[in-house]
Amino acid sequence: MNKYVLLLLISGIWGSQFFFIALVIENVGVITLSAIKACIGGICLLFFGLFLSKEERKVPRGYYKWYIIIAFFEVVLPFVFIAQGQKSVPSSIAAVLIGMVPIFTIFFLLAFFKRKSTRPQITSILFGFAGIVFLSWPTQGIQDLSNSIQGNILMILAAMSFGLSLIFMEKLNEGSSVIHMRNVLLIASALLIPMSLLFEQSFKLDIARSQSIYLVILGIFHAGVVYALFNRLIRQEGALFTSYSNYIVPVIGMILGFFFLHEALSIHQLIGMGIIMMSLVFLDEKIIIKLKNGQQV
Repeated sequence: MNKYVLLLLISGIWGSQFFFIALVIENVGVITLSAIKACIGGICLLFFGLFLSKEERKVPRGYYKWYIIIAFFEVVLPFVFIAQGQKSVPSSIAAVLIGMVPIFTIFFLLAFFKRKSTRPQITSILFGFAGIVFLSWPTQGIQDLSNSIQGNILMILAAMSFGLSLIFMEKLNEGSSVIHMRNVLLIASALLIPMSLLFEQSFKLDIARSQSIYLVILGIFHAGVVYALFNRLIRQEGALFTSYSNYIVPVIGMILGFFFLHEALSIHQLIGMGIIMMSLVFLDEKIIIKLKNGQQV
């Protein structure tokens, strides 16, 4: 599958989750919601795994330690930080801070993993982040950043955790993406379920039948399916390229909100979307070379 098609598909799935979350969040705690998504997603991939060959279902030696590390840094740790941080951080500022995932990813790759990055890649990351800032920046401006230093720090730590998990996922370069992410999600659910019972008394969960359907959709598509695709893209293109989904997700979310929830789109949001989508050009050096040579892209 073309890398851009896969990137947009992943971003589209994750961007659409906000629509379903809005339909259940009033009756389901945030820890419980994350636990349910991880559990259903893991079971979904467990089912898909039954159709794989015996050879494909094998787990390469030494991978379980990476499953635990990825479950912790991709699901459990950032979730706790985001859940706590969003209590005092406006959603617009949260989008900007979480949008720093690609920046932290490239920083970690350069500083700790001795990975080289090209100038177009760095330009794309910075250009895309500028689009996120333009897309999400509130009318109150810089004042919102000083409302909660602790909340802002927690959101930044969550972005750093996501960036690390992307790099760790590169270690899962053998075997099936379905099996890898099945194990990650089941380990994450094993960690999150006790937390939901302890902090949110999830055994008292009272939801409507329609909300149960929405939770199943969130688990199957926004955890199981999307993480299998996520791991596949990382193996195909690497952590840095895949991290760019963090820029496209809010664009997808706002577009869906406009069409289905009748939310208004301001001029600066439209400009921000345009900047983000234009920055995709810099991710592909072949396109840059063709533009320099005056060739048709």
